[in-house]
Amino acid sequence: MSLDCLSKAELRVKLLNLQDRVADRLEKEPDVDTFLDQTNLFDEWEKVLPEAEYPIFVITVLNNIRREAVIASIIDSIGKHDLQSEPEKEGSSVTDKDGIDHPFC
Repeated sequence: MSLDCLSKAELRVKLLNLQDRVADRLEKEPDVDTFLDQTNLFDEWEKVLPEAEYPIFVITVLNNIRREAVIASIIDSIGKHDLQSEPEKEGSSVTDKDGIDHPFC
């Protein structure tokens, strides 16, 4: 089941379980670079997190950060897409809150 189909409570549990798994692995083998090169634990999260939020997610998991504000921010961002990560459509533009078109956003 895709992460974007889970409830916030289920996502929170899944994220905390992931942090536990990563902490256990890094305790046994503390080389973070090797771990990142060899793991696919983050793949499903990368698919549903916005590009800007993904590095925060990785740092949060690697450092076992469990502050509620950080966890909530990650969970709240699942399924939201950055404007920059979506394919450009010819003739498209973004209108800001003042009604000004920004064709290069």
